[in-house]
Amino acid sequence: MSTNEERREAAKRKLEERLEAERQQAHRRRVVIGSVSGVVVLAVLVTAGFFSYRAWDNSRHVTCDYQAAPVEADKVLAAVQEQVKSVEPNQKQAADEYLAEFTEGLKKLRTSHKPDDRVLKEGDAQLKLATNKGDVTIKLDRSKAPCNVNAMISLANDGYYDGATCNRLMMQQGLGLLMCGDPTGTGAGGPGWNSPDETPDFLETVPADPQMAQLGLAQENAKYPRGTVAIANNNNEQSGTTNTGNANFYIFTADTELPPSMSVVGSVDEAGMKIVDEVAKGGTQRTAGGTEQAGRPNVDLTITKTSVSD
Repeated sequence: MSTNEERREAAKRKLEERLEAERQQAHRRRVVIGSVSGVVVLAVLVTAGFFSYRAWDNSRHVTCDYQAAPVEADKVLAAVQEQVKSVEPNQKQAADEYLAEFTEGLKKLRTSHKPDDRVLKEGDAQLKLATNKGDVTIKLDRSKAPCNVNAMISLANDGYYDGATCNRLMMQQGLGLLMCGDPTGTGAGGPGWNSPDETPDFLETVPADPQMAQLGLAQENAKYPRGTVAIANNNNEQSGTTNTGNANFYIFTADTELPPSMSVVGSVDEAGMKIVDEVAKGGTQRTAGGTEQAGRPNVDLTITKTSVSD
């Protein structure tokens, strides 16, 4: 039979066991609550960080609308054939030679995949055109025309420009342009899509000519500095045709005043301009497709390979 002392000891042990169990249970609750709180805090921080990063990343990008624009070679060729039929008899031989050259050029028509539509809108890139005359390096400035810069980078990475010969030189007082970028060498080629217009509102503006203003043809021009690279287009204000830029681009061989309708993507470095100047000094071929002021350059400049670096 248990003594009072034994009963007290037993009761004491049970009390201690119960208190210890309660302490352990309270400790487990604190651990669980602490873990859950930590997960909640971490989730909040991760979510906040994600949205903060996304907002920052979105501020660095822009969405571009590249539109499909397949080149209908048969229609283009038919139009040139009609033009050739109407030349003067003394130009017939030259016209036939031009038509043969144009026809042969269209056989080199190629396409390139449409660029990604979400692109960086800040930062520079270097586009190196390795040519038969040496390297022509273009500093591309995304802040000026991000969609068109992205288009040039995409075309270069696709090898679209490889083998393309600069096919047209335009020179007269106050104007100097060398056109490049068309593998067909005709100026009629294209990668199968067009890039959106990005108006160069940062260029120096030139007041309209007073005499033109009196005729109701007042138009404020922009000055494209020598060395500037801009995307050629077939825009037509009267018909409302816009957003027709693609692979063809101009290198300005002299400060030139034109309507601000061409997207400026960058500029050629000093070494590259020496090569461009050599082509410009060589003048143009006087064929049915050209004149002393505008035509195929006498000095061949062919892009052999392109590469892009940031």
